[in-house]
Amino acid sequence: MSEVKVWYMTEEERLAYIKKHPIVPTKRKKGDSFADIYSSGYESANRKRKAKR
Repeated sequence: MSEVKVWYMTEEERLAYIKKHPIVPTKRKKGDSFADIYSSGYESANRKRKAKR
């Protein structure tokens, strides 16, 4: 198992990082979170796995 490395940054570095990589909120319809859960290929991968058994 590999060792966990802790990375510390100063407050100035943190603020500069946030400014460079802002979190941009996206508008979504209510209940849209899991609307396309099976369109990503998850369902077909499951079928393939079951077929191998």
